[in-house]
Amino acid sequence: MRAVRWLAAADIALVVVYFVMRELASVCTGAGCDVYIPISLLLPLLIFMASAITAVLALAASRDSHAWFAGLMISTVLAVFGPIVALLIFKDNPEAFVAVGTLLVLQVAVVALAYTYIRTRPTSTG
Repeated sequence: MRAVRWLAAADIALVVVYFVMRELASVCTGAGCDVYIPISLLLPLLIFMASAITAVLALAASRDSHAWFAGLMISTVLAVFGPIVALLIFKDNPEAFVAVGTLLVLQVAVVALAYTYIRTRPTSTG
């Protein structure tokens, strides 16, 4: 469970870093701004990969609870395929894509965190 919590927190932290870097790049001028280009390409990939790994670990941990497993499966599908679909839909509107993609990726971290804190432990019979 700790791994799921840490990865979910890392997802959220990466999204925060992405938006901070985005804001810094928007006010930057000159040749020094070139440093933001590789970071701006790397961060979304890291966020996407971290959310997918978080989802897979949370799914593995929740296999004993059918309700949580179903919820996490839906969140996983939304987090993995949602940004791809959003890119196709909002290809001419990057601001809308960033907003929708961010929400889709963050929701799996929120659901995974909720699972780790709220889940009910299966009772043993016996």
